[in-house]
Amino acid sequence: MKNYRVLVPVSHPLGGIRTYMLYYFRRLHKEAGYRFTFLSEAGNAFDTFKRDLTDWEDTEFIEIPPKSGSKTVFQIIRQTLKTQPFTLIHSQGLKAGTETAAANYFRNIPHLITLHDVILPQNEIPGRFKWLKKTIISLITRRASFIIPVSHDCETNHLQIFPAWQHGPVQIKTILNGIDIERIENSRSIFETCRKIHLREQFGIGHNVILGGFFGRFMPQKGIDILLKALALLADQGYAERFRLVVTKDPNGFLNETIRLATENPKIAPMIYFIDSVSDITPLLLQIDATIIPSRWEACPILPMESLVLGVPVVGSNCIGLREVLHGTPSLIHQHDNPESLAAMLIKFIESPTTDAVKRYAADAVKRFDIRSATNQLLEIYQSFSNNH
Repeated sequence: MKNYRVLVPVSHPLGGIRTYMLYYFRRLHKEAGYRFTFLSEAGNAFDTFKRDLTDWEDTEFIEIPPKSGSKTVFQIIRQTLKTQPFTLIHSQGLKAGTETAAANYFRNIPHLITLHDVILPQNEIPGRFKWLKKTIISLITRRASFIIPVSHDCETNHLQIFPAWQHGPVQIKTILNGIDIERIENSRSIFETCRKIHLREQFGIGHNVILGGFFGRFMPQKGIDILLKALALLADQGYAERFRLVVTKDPNGFLNETIRLATENPKIAPMIYFIDSVSDITPLLLQIDATIIPSRWEACPILPMESLVLGVPVVGSNCIGLREVLHGTPSLIHQHDNPESLAAMLIKFIESPTTDAVKRYAADAVKRFDIRSATNQLLEIYQSFSNNH
């Protein structure tokens, strides 16, 4: 099998982007023979990602100095493209995609940009000179070969901001996110065979208490502040002893402030347990009663897919992106950016858990979210360039 090498620029391999790369590129690497060179900012996030790929053959990593500006990133990418032969480039995220498209402007190496987020609130580019920024980004990224939104919501959002994409030469192809079912089932098997102390045992939580989990980053988009307000409302309505929440710390987010807000509030402090973040979320999902996702916006989150495939209920918002994943599932859905609505759904779950319905839905979730369909679509694009290389 011919060794095709793909350059993957990514600003920060965190959250859904990290999971996407582990899921998609693992299959493209193991089953289709592609070799990858990952380019990202040096730091803990990139170091952790590299450790996850220690069993990948012939994988390369290029570090960008921390907090480099776009000019430096552009120069590093351009130099990389000059000194190494690549079959194609697959950028992760609009920022990395724009910087890479600029560096590749006169080299014309086939370039894919996967969009992992939506641009909200109010469909606006942040900062000053919005019109100029949108114009420059649109002109540069139109030279890419493909732009790949991870959901229809994500596609609609970006085309509202960059309508020129619809007129080429770039092609737009939405490929919905998916999950690696085999990897999740292997993780489930290992956990059930060799599990250590259970979260309930670790924190002394009785089985008559509902245990929820929040595994998002501590940033406004993910709605951790909404969840903390909802917990206070639960306490006010007499549910403080019937619900507990386990939260993974965010080493790359607003860690100290979020924990301080939680631990200094006497209403909710006894209800929350902070634990270290993990590279494999499956064991945590298997130990909770419900995954709580109070996001203000998403592109196409992978966490609720993983939860539903494992038969773990989801209490999530109806925000853009997340609503597309939860549609047609037995999840409890609350109004986004609304603590009162979230509290009402949590009380509904406490009083009448949807566990049985979600377990019955798990087989359908496997069919719907299996990554193989999405990987095959991505592989077709890769091969369309590889075969001509």
